Amino acid sequence: TEIVAARPTRRSVTIVNHGTTDVFIGIATVTATNGFILSGVEGAAVTLNFTGIIQGIVAAGTQTVGYFEEYD
Repeated sequence: TEIVAARPTRRSVTIVNHGTTDVFIGIATVTATNGFILSGVEGAAVTLNFTGIIQGIVAAGTQTVGYFEEYD
């Protein structure tokens, strides 16, 4: 699932987990085995300096995440 669309002028994006399910974050080919893990701890967050599309997947079920961007 797309979390954040690509934005060429983005400086950073922070993604926040709103629940207790691990979310695996990566590019369009992200899977539960190759993604960067955003721990299933409510409020866990990661900040990325990346301008491309960011997608997420969970191993089972669903999980809500939020994000905010800094861009020009």
